[in-house]
Amino acid sequence: MTSLQNRKLLVIGGSASMIDLVETAKRMGVYTIVVDWNSVTDSPAKAHADEYWNDSIMDYDTIVPKAKDKGIDGVITCMTDSYLTPYRIISERLKTPCYLSENTEKISTDKLLFKRNCQEFGIPVAKKYSVEIHDETSLEKLPYPIVVKPADGSGSRGFKVCQNKEDVIEGYNKAIKFSSTNRVIIEDYMPYDSVIIHYTLINGKCYYSGISDKISCKFSSSGSSVMGFQSFPSKGEKAYLEFLDEKVRNMFEKTGFRNGPVWIEAFYDGKEKFVFNEMGYRFGGSFTYYPVQYFYKVNQLKMLIEYAVTGDYKGVQPQRCDVDKRYCILPVHCKVGKINTIEGVEEVKARNDVYAYAPKHFEGQEIKDWGTALQVFCYLHILYKDNNGLRGSLRDILTKLKAIDENGNNMLYTLYDIEALTD
Repeated sequence: MTSLQNRKLLVIGGSASMIDLVETAKRMGVYTIVVDWNSVTDSPAKAHADEYWNDSIMDYDTIVPKAKDKGIDGVITCMTDSYLTPYRIISERLKTPCYLSENTEKISTDKLLFKRNCQEFGIPVAKKYSVEIHDETSLEKLPYPIVVKPADGSGSRGFKVCQNKEDVIEGYNKAIKFSSTNRVIIEDYMPYDSVIIHYTLINGKCYYSGISDKISCKFSSSGSSVMGFQSFPSKGEKAYLEFLDEKVRNMFEKTGFRNGPVWIEAFYDGKEKFVFNEMGYRFGGSFTYYPVQYFYKVNQLKMLIEYAVTGDYKGVQPQRCDVDKRYCILPVHCKVGKINTIEGVEEVKARNDVYAYAPKHFEGQEIKDWGTALQVFCYLHILYKDNNGLRGSLRDILTKLKAIDENGNNMLYTLYDIEALTD
């Protein structure tokens, strides 16, 4: 790998998701600066960086001159769609390497553009309906159930399954609030579980990097559907590789995706049918570079850091390894309240079956009834032989890992029922 000693990296956003990036960059010899306008409490990655700036990530006229004076070699962000535009613009003004182009950013964050792109390359997507929301006759003719969602939202916010025209009107009014472009998608409801497909782009070449089965769960307070459990590899991996992988790699290469991680959510009927839903040109919020590293021996995080400060990547290419374990990601959620103390983290991290422990919240933080993925306390990445063994491991871990509130109560729970894990 290229020597990165004394290179300087500007990290856009200081959320907990960025802590691993900052720590990894520092281990690689890179000097790190985190920038956003939040306090260290709300942007905990700042406490791990060599330096931090309290500026809005969209205040380009302030950040760019400071970055030039500091001699910044590269800019990076990795977890959140809303950070991508500031990352790209700051990179362009500094003339530092940027894995995004304006076109690939639009495709990856606009569900309509992504689906149009898929159709051009023969990749199935859900049928979309163009109706006037105030035309009751056209609403009555829709083939219910259907889905209403924002065209450019994320985190399942503004998503609603509709059974009748009243649901559509309610769903539309909700969805448009989560769309920065005031556009809403109305499409067929897919009665299937999801899969998450991963690719790695290196110098314009697209490499398949794994697929998982995803089980979604709902918050009772908000009804929002979020990831409750993922397992690798997917039961549909063989069918996917046979029927769609080549088309998808061709699509990304031909559309101008050149470097960085890609994930895709698709619906899978359990046989041979995959229907593409959305994508991200970044890491998934559940720290998806870990399973890619386990199965394909490429560290996408280090790859992105190296590219950011050098404009190149000289490491290994993804190649499926012969591993003897399955892999799961389990989000552990947090109840409403203030986290007073946290117990068991070091003990959990020391376990042989824990591949990664990825925290999202820390002592002193207030957890509100967001009813979204914001209530994830941490993501557990676990290696296992079979579901019965996994259930036992998770039981043991969850008795040790605790976030205690000011009244002495454990705030942690899982939306997914781990007792449902049976072979």
